[in-house]
Amino acid sequence: MLVIVAMAFTVTSNAQNGKFNQNFESLNAGQNVTKLQKGKFSTWGKSTWTVTEKEGEGFNNSSKFATSGDEVGATLVKYSNLEIGATYVFSVAVKMTNVGQQAWKGNYVVNVSSGKKGDSHSYRKDKIEEPKANKWKKHELEFTVVEGRERVSFNVYRWAKGVTLNVDNFKLVKK
Repeated sequence: MLVIVAMAFTVTSNAQNGKFNQNFESLNAGQNVTKLQKGKFSTWGKSTWTVTEKEGEGFNNSSKFATSGDEVGATLVKYSNLEIGATYVFSVAVKMTNVGQQAWKGNYVVNVSSGKKGDSHSYRKDKIEEPKANKWKKHELEFTVVEGRERVSFNVYRWAKGVTLNVDNFKLVKK
């Protein structure tokens, strides 16, 4: 009986610490991830974001992940209202494809920020230049929420046209 209570407490505790966790496995291939009802993603720019299914080609050999269109400035965004003073870890896996011979086209940024242009606060940012094409890279950004900046945006973006940005395991956990 004690083991069951301990397991229930662990599951409840982990659920309370997780703000969001999207690995795309439960979604249908071809589904537009910005049209999800619960935990909706947004996009900046005109790029579409759909679920790609390729057996074992997702992060950690998963089968599904989100893929951008090839328009200029593809950005996948999620917003969340967070607790002031609390520390969180945002993690996401990224893979660039269709880079070709121009490695700079694969440049991308993983960003945690709050506010709007002209009045923004940057919590953490990973700027990746000339990443290895077709290789997943996991990012983990730890930050503490400051007063007045509780509405936080989590995003991954790239600039170059014709390049595909793939995202998996888009996750936020409270420490």
